[in-house]
Amino acid sequence: MNSWFYRPGSAICGFVARLLWGARVEGDEHIPRTGPFILVSNHCSNLDPPFLGWAIGNRVNRVIHFMAKAEMRSWPVLGWLATQSAVYFVRRGEGDRGAQRFSLEALAAGRPIAMFPEGTRSRDGHLKAGKSGAAYMAMRSGAPLLPVGIAGTHRLFPDGSKFPHPSRIVIRVGQPFTLPHVPDGRIEREMLAAGTETIMAAIEALLPPDQRRVT
Repeated sequence: MNSWFYRPGSAICGFVARLLWGARVEGDEHIPRTGPFILVSNHCSNLDPPFLGWAIGNRVNRVIHFMAKAEMRSWPVLGWLATQSAVYFVRRGEGDRGAQRFSLEALAAGRPIAMFPEGTRSRDGHLKAGKSGAAYMAMRSGAPLLPVGIAGTHRLFPDGSKFPHPSRIVIRVGQPFTLPHVPDGRIEREMLAAGTETIMAAIEALLPPDQRRVT
């Protein structure tokens, strides 16, 4: 897997984020300097992955493998750059075993991965219901989860705008935590649901009130 563009690409995006939107990072002392972890974050913009690559990976000089939808691979320019930035792809809604296998192998090798538990972008910025993939990976691997809340990116390109709008970006990093380790055998649906809720609650706690879940 190629990763040569990860550091320069995320550094450029971080520079732009700070210059145009005053982006700042809070809680970076929580980022693990060694060993595997699963970065879990809310997702409001296609810029979230490179912003997080800058805010999390570049800060501790580590490459993070971001999981992305398979359709992204065919995007002009950006799709190719993703393939050069340690991104791996998943076919959504199909139980992609190849993506699962890569995730577990990367974690077993001590490398961090990143997942967006909502499974898609939130157009209005509110945290949506989580899917069970991140909880499954955490339980199978035993790797710690690193919760991150990214605020303000939903306002960058509102209503499909082609030009960026003013916003203020804040990336908050929470304390790592673990879920029960189940290396073998069946993981019951109730356990996955409980783990997913734990993940979503940890992300929600890092978001401003106007981006939390609608009850």
